[in-house]
Amino acid sequence: MAASANVFISYASDTKPLAEELTRDLEKQGIEPWVDFKDLRPGQRVSEELQRAIDRAAWFVVLVGSRSRTTPWLEAEWSAALARTWESEDKRLLPIVFGDGQLPPFLRNWVALRVNPDTEASTWTRKVLDVLRSVRSVAAAHDVGKGRTEFQQRLEELNHAAEALREDQPVRDSAERHI
Repeated sequence: MAASANVFISYASDTKPLAEELTRDLEKQGIEPWVDFKDLRPGQRVSEELQRAIDRAAWFVVLVGSRSRTTPWLEAEWSAALARTWESEDKRLLPIVFGDGQLPPFLRNWVALRVNPDTEASTWTRKVLDVLRSVRSVAAAHDVGKGRTEFQQRLEELNHAAEALREDQPVRDSAERHI
């Protein structure tokens, strides 16, 4: 498995060619996705590799086609991915539905990207890339805002401590916590 993989691609047999196309286009953009046909090797324990890949992934991309059928393998992937997204707000799930495919019940609360199967692959894979990047940008902006808030709080604590020193008063516990 690629050490830097942060996108886990799950697909049914009818969407494997689409998973291959998405994998190639993501790799061209410098994103190394984890996908079983590329990352599983003979001699590896499938369940351990699957868990490791899911643990490392920031994104779970689930491809659903009009003929997609749930298998025990898919159920295991989807259950693990869903559990991780509920455990951590840093993990995201993106269902991609091709044609008249129907989301499995557990994905019906997620906003899916709907794709016409006749659309040029580079068009829909670019949309996927845009989603991956836009959410990352929103998260980064949130982190910047959070950092500013923490900075502002720390600055206020330092101002309070400076005032207390000027007035020759003991510094209260708010500034002492950061020693």
